[in-house]
Amino acid sequence: MPDFLFLLESRLNPDQYRVVEQVQAAAYEHGLHLYLVGGALRDLIYGYPIRDLDFAVEGQALKVAKSLLKHAPDSAEIVSALDDRLRSAYFTYPSGLTVEISACRVERRGRPGQKPQLEFTGIYEDLRRRDFSMNAIALSLNPNSRGLLLDPNNGVADIERHEIRTLTSYAFTEDPVRLIRAIRFAARLGWQLEEKTQVRYETGKTEGFISALQGFHRGYEAEEIVHEE
Repeated sequence: MPDFLFLLESRLNPDQYRVVEQVQAAAYEHGLHLYLVGGALRDLIYGYPIRDLDFAVEGQALKVAKSLLKHAPDSAEIVSALDDRLRSAYFTYPSGLTVEISACRVERRGRPGQKPQLEFTGIYEDLRRRDFSMNAIALSLNPNSRGLLLDPNNGVADIERHEIRTLTSYAFTEDPVRLIRAIRFAARLGWQLEEKTQVRYETGKTEGFISALQGFHRGYEAEEIVHEE
C-alpha cells in the first residue's frame, strides 16, 4: 500500500499542497472531519497530473469554505461560488487550480435525470453514491487518522487494472451524465470499461438514457470535454 502522505508531498505542486494545508486548518478550526476525495485522489494514486482538488466534509462544509476564504493570503484573487442547496463551495485560484469543498451526502432519484433528493450523511455513504469505483475513494486529512485510505468499493484495485467500473447496476439509469463521463475518462486515461459496465453502457445508449439529461449537465460535460487534452 502506498504511503499516501508521501504521495501528497511529492505529487502535489507547492500551490496545491499549500491549499490542502489551508483546508485542513479550516476544518480543524471547526472540529469537522475532512477527506480528499474523487479525481484528485485517483490521479494521485495513478500518477496522472492533478487538475483539481475535491474535499468532502462530514458536517458544515460551508463553514470550512468560508474560513478558508477568510484566511487565504490571496483571497482577493480567488473566484468563489457557494451552493447552499448542495452545501458546496467552488474556488478558482489565480494559478487556475479549482477546488471543491462539499458536505458528504447521498442522492436519491425517482427516475432518470430527475433532480435528486439530498440527505447529508457520513463519508462512507458519500463514497457509495459516486459514479465509478475509481472515484469512490477517500484519504483522511484528520489529525488522528491523517493518511488513512478509505476504499469501500475496491477502487484502488480498479485503478491498478486500468478499469472503469460503475458501483451499481442502475448507475447509468439514475444519472445519464455518467454515459458521457465514462467515455471521457476512458479517452483521457486510456482505460477500458469493466465488462459489466460496458454492457450497462451499451444498454443505456440503446435505450436513449441520454435524452433525460438536463441542459446544465450537457453544458458542463461539453465544457469538460473542451478542457481535455
